[in-house]
Amino acid sequence: MEQSKQARGWHQHFIGSWARLNCENMPVIPAWLVRSNLNDPRRIPYLLVWKEEPDGQIKEAVRLTCCVSHDSWCHVELKRTDGSTTVLRIVWRMLPRNGGRALLLACFSCYAPCRHVYGWEWDSVSGWSNRVSSISWQCRSCARLRYSSEGSALVIRGGPISRLLGRSFPDVPSPRPEPWLPYVFSSPADALAAGLCTLK
Repeated sequence: MEQSKQARGWHQHFIGSWARLNCENMPVIPAWLVRSNLNDPRRIPYLLVWKEEPDGQIKEAVRLTCCVSHDSWCHVELKRTDGSTTVLRIVWRMLPRNGGRALLLACFSCYAPCRHVYGWEWDSVSGWSNRVSSISWQCRSCARLRYSSEGSALVIRGGPISRLLGRSFPDVPSPRPEPWLPYVFSSPADALAAGLCTLK
């Protein structure tokens, strides 16, 4: 049986599991935000902006527009500043109680319904583990992202260091990071006041 070759980066280092990035560090669009736009009676696009803290540098910006066709088929258009557009199908799932419905987004790559889609993935061409590249909005699996808590990564271990110091410190859990949600602007005036657009 033929074994698959593992990818290598600079200096022929393996770039397998260590190249997977955390989803909490990637721009994410949750399904509940799309539903807010779909339920907005004004039927206007939303401007989504991801800023890097603490300097406030804009890393990603998307215009979100929900569309409903004459046959009630719904989709969302996500347009970036470079002009590229991604269209995702909106999927409705019945909830087990009270006859409610949950809005999900179909991944651009595998079409599986999901609650979150991500706009970046690991840049495998660069050969570096911390480089990212823009992608059409995909689910966590297709974007090859992991949760920060996988593999006990959120546990600060006191064992080896405490033994060097001659003391015993217990393992301490670190807080789970929050997802990188966008700033949402539902009117041009708000975006103008925030300095994200200019009058022409």
